[in-house]
Amino acid sequence: MKDKYKLWVALSMVVVFCLGVVVGVVGDRAYLKKNRPKPGQRPEPFPTIEVMARELQLTPEQKERMKEVFRQSEARFEAFGKEIHSRLWELRNQLKTDIDSILTPEQQKKMQEMMDRYMQQRKKAPSDRRRQKDKEETPPDEKK
Repeated sequence: MKDKYKLWVALSMVVVFCLGVVVGVVGDRAYLKKNRPKPGQRPEPFPTIEVMARELQLTPEQKERMKEVFRQSEARFEAFGKEIHSRLWELRNQLKTDIDSILTPEQQKKMQEMMDRYMQQRKKAPSDRRRQKDKEETPPDEKK
């Protein structure tokens, strides 16, 4: 009798576990995945004009004015991005100058070679960079 009871308890636990897995998978697919952005796609940081027009019930005139505001903002964002890019290059060049002032000529040459390798690596696809980084972080005695 005790063996039957143990069997039923074990079977019940397996059934409950399987039901949990099924509910989790179905719930993930049905509810969570449809709200996730697709791989490689970022969620919109701001609603589109079409979404605003629909939800705010904009008039055609308001919609055109909104489009103009977006066009002007796009130009400002682009100018801001260029400014940031320029400033970053200035900071990087200053950093390189400061580092070079510490290094010997031989070390500077090695540093430049190292930076060239790094820049080549950055030009590769992100998945290639991850694989290369993993190889570099693996201690020599663990490499095959």
